[in-house]
Amino acid sequence: MASHVIGRDGEVECLRAFLDAAGVDGLRALVLEGEAGIGKSTLWLAGVDIARERGLRVLSSQPAEAERALAFAGLGDLLEDALVEVLPALPPPRRRALEVALFLADATQDPLDPRALGVAVRTALELLADREPMVVAVDDVQWLDSPSAEALSFALRRTSAPMYVLLARRITTRAATTSLESALPARSVEPLHIGPLSFGALQAVVRERLDRVFPRPTLLRIHEASGGNPFYALEIARALPQELDPTEPLPVPDTLEELVRARIAAQPESSRQALLLLSAIGEGDAVTLRKAGAEKDLEPAVVDGVVERAAGRVRFTHPLLASGVYRGADDAARRSCHAVLAEIVRDPLERARHLALATEGPDRNVAGSLDEAAVVASARGVPNVAAQLGELARRLTPDEDREGRHRRAILGATALLRAGDVGRARALADETMVEAVDRRSRAEALVLLSAVEAAAGNIALALTLRREALSEAAAHPALQAAIHQWLAANVPCSDGISVRLLHARASLDIAQAIDDNYLRAGALAMLASVRFEAGEPDALEVAEQAYALATSRVARDDGAGPVTEIAHLLAWTYDRLDLVAIFVLVGILMTLGRSDAARGLLDQLEPELARGDELLEAKTLWMRASLELEAGRWDLAHALGERERAISRLYDREAAWPLPYLVYAELALHRGEVDRARELAVRGHELAVSRQISLEDAEATLGLVSHAVGDPDSAIAHFAAAEAAAEACGVREPTRLGWRADFSEALIERGRVDDAVELLDAWEPHARQLGRDRVVAHVTRCRGLIAAARGDVDLAIATLERAVVEADAETDPFGHARALLALGVTRRRARQKRGAREVIESALAGFEALGEVPWTKRAQAELGRIGGRTREEGLTPAERRVAALVAEGRTNREVAAALVLGERTVETHLTHIYAKLGVRSRTELARVYEPAP
Repeated sequence: MASHVIGRDGEVECLRAFLDAAGVDGLRALVLEGEAGIGKSTLWLAGVDIARERGLRVLSSQPAEAERALAFAGLGDLLEDALVEVLPALPPPRRRALEVALFLADATQDPLDPRALGVAVRTALELLADREPMVVAVDDVQWLDSPSAEALSFALRRTSAPMYVLLARRITTRAATTSLESALPARSVEPLHIGPLSFGALQAVVRERLDRVFPRPTLLRIHEASGGNPFYALEIARALPQELDPTEPLPVPDTLEELVRARIAAQPESSRQALLLLSAIGEGDAVTLRKAGAEKDLEPAVVDGVVERAAGRVRFTHPLLASGVYRGADDAARRSCHAVLAEIVRDPLERARHLALATEGPDRNVAGSLDEAAVVASARGVPNVAAQLGELARRLTPDEDREGRHRRAILGATALLRAGDVGRARALADETMVEAVDRRSRAEALVLLSAVEAAAGNIALALTLRREALSEAAAHPALQAAIHQWLAANVPCSDGISVRLLHARASLDIAQAIDDNYLRAGALAMLASVRFEAGEPDALEVAEQAYALATSRVARDDGAGPVTEIAHLLAWTYDRLDLVAIFVLVGILMTLGRSDAARGLLDQLEPELARGDELLEAKTLWMRASLELEAGRWDLAHALGERERAISRLYDREAAWPLPYLVYAELALHRGEVDRARELAVRGHELAVSRQISLEDAEATLGLVSHAVGDPDSAIAHFAAAEAAAEACGVREPTRLGWRADFSEALIERGRVDDAVELLDAWEPHARQLGRDRVVAHVTRCRGLIAAARGDVDLAIATLERAVVEADAETDPFGHARALLALGVTRRRARQKRGAREVIESALAGFEALGEVPWTKRAQAELGRIGGRTREEGLTPAERRVAALVAEGRTNREVAAALVLGERTVETHLTHIYAKLGVRSRTELARVYEPAP
């Protein structure tokens, strides 16, 4: 049960800590308290489950409100399963009292003595607690019938037996605590307030309980309206229609609306008017309410607990009250309130919203004000607000202003895409398509639809729409340039790199012709990306040009009117141009091993992340995880990846692209999580096939997994498929073909040495030409292995010694350690035992520092194969003493007797010794162990 509690990790840990207290001293109580529907019972059940998992005995009761009139119903629940144990052990008076209370004996002849019953309950609890640790658990303790509560209070007030008491109670305005809580010693009671669920947890609850997925902006509104209360949130979610108007308040379910309506109706007329004004604000400060003339009129509502004052703010005590007040008013009253507020509030976004909601019909000026506010919202990193303002602006646009409606629809839809509301964006894009009046507006609508389909994962359809848009935009060069940029980034691998290059160059040529620096910067970024894939030497220079131009004021301020503005927007629907340029440059620097420069660029995004742009944060985290993977900092890469995936789940973006899966698969492989690596690699491959992107990377990752688990034939098949995909895509950049090192080793293992030579001969010249030192070091290592496979030991050792020098331990620690291990293995086979041991130990240290599990095991095994004596460095003093005696040939029992240890302790030491020295038996240990002088 505890493992299925959503969004309550902290509370579950409190339950565990409460029930894990070593040696309960007397009575300890934990009271879960919170409002109705907040999840107290769920946590209470989790606590009961945890207690049972820990072997504690649980006496439990879950009373209902209707049972309050049933005498001793709760007591019967608590003791029902234990009566067979406690009744025979009770003295007759107590036994009789308990039997009468629980309707096990006739009460007509001998009336129940409440005191005897209290003593009987106390004795029963103490008997059970003496036999095993015990929990008394009562859910919704406010509904516990009075006779049961009195008997249990009597017993608990007087007992000194060690036991846990777990209660769940609804917070009400009538009483701060129940009588049972009051009977518990104050020092032993720990309250645990159950607050609202986080947005992410509430999203998971709605999805699990209703099997329905809402767009993120809608979920944000549900979270706000419900105050994080899962019960209320589920009720709201159930009532929502499939198509929700984002400019209208959420509908409140009838059952709750009736409750709200009755409570508000009890307020005086002046108070109801003030409440309507407050509901239109959401939460008001005293100054705003005073300006609106409503502050004093709210006093009756404060007294009645409808609203509350705190820290100079006035707010409803529950968001549903505000929603109920607002929905209960007529349209005229609501417009009047918004008109008042539009004259008072200072924030431009709030003012624009109130102005729009106060306007009854189309108004060109108000629509213009909303446009300005939407721009402000986008700049503040709140795309959901920008989308709402954009939709309001479009509705207030006069019918004759078709250009304005079209432009605002595109602005609103792109904001919705950024906010994660793909469904609403599609509806708006469809409307835009229907309303298109010429080829330009049709082309823009097609691009918008393409962006929607891409966000939904329908890449093939997105490509078709974008290509159709390109033909429609023949007379509009700015839009053509934007479309070419997208195609350069998204055409499938099967089209080949020449097609991507054609689109990138076309975009740049058009941007140059119309002198548009914004589009020029985007085209340069795409050109750099494609040229890097193709292995062109100037790719980094072009990427730096793109970055410099994209981040300059020249590009930011470029634009000659609404048409150009739309083209700029549609060029990069999800990201600003400067971010696109940063990510392209970071990707190139990262692949080239220039980690510090890449980190510096990502550090520039920190101000953006501080503003709460979670999608940008997720993308940056993924880039950082990839960067640290390349740099050999795998624990950090893992932590960054976990954070990225947590954010991506909120936006339903986790399963969108193959590359994150492939990166995390490789990371899992390094960490020794082979099954996890295979699972991620398979999923990444499926996405690569369906989207026709990154096929070479997907096949190569599967090859790495196969090679790591000792299946060279499967590895060779996957690597060959990666080669074919890379050839089809035109990928020639040597660093992008990094799998070739493992491919060569797999070929050598299967005796296909000539094939390995051919592969390296195709890889090395271009790497040397471009100065890709890391690749050259890998090639040198593989050539050393080839020499060894051919029996030329001297050449192999000389080549591998050069590989160790070429592999930079700082920028490529993994490659350096692999070169050391290859050299050590070759020296061992040449019977150069001392030299072999030295370099293998260095390799082992390198693998251990990285946290590289599979290669650590390989290095340990190689150490175990070296003849002669192994030094004892790395062993603890206790392990050294055990190793020395075992090496002499003594049994575990003899070692234990000599060192005054238990045999199991000796076995544990031996396990550690074997792992550290890379041996597998007592015989190997005796052969290789040599104490240090």
